[in-house]
Amino acid sequence: MRAVLVLVLALLATPTLAASTARVTGGDINVRSGPGSRYAVIDSLPNGTEVMLERCTRSGRWCLVADTGWVNASYLVGWSAKTRATPPRSIGPKLFPGSGIFGD
Repeated sequence: MRAVLVLVLALLATPTLAASTARVTGGDINVRSGPGSRYAVIDSLPNGTEVMLERCTRSGRWCLVADTGWVNASYLVGWSAKTRATPPRSIGPKLFPGSGIFGD
């Protein structure tokens, strides 16, 4: 019983990761269907909108906003959120070099 209590207390004391959120700055920004300016504009986000980030390209130039699309990361405030959302660099080769998929 004591071991269970210690385990529960340890789990409660463990910090959880904060959500990867950022805020739109610099005016209304385009939301695109992919990570790059050559992709179609599918929506826009007004200045000041708080967004949840799913991930960003490894270059940090584009971020995928949850349930919305890709935005130019230079219009987002919250670099720590962009860093947490960026997947680690893989050791293997890029699957689609230069395509914008999987990191550039």
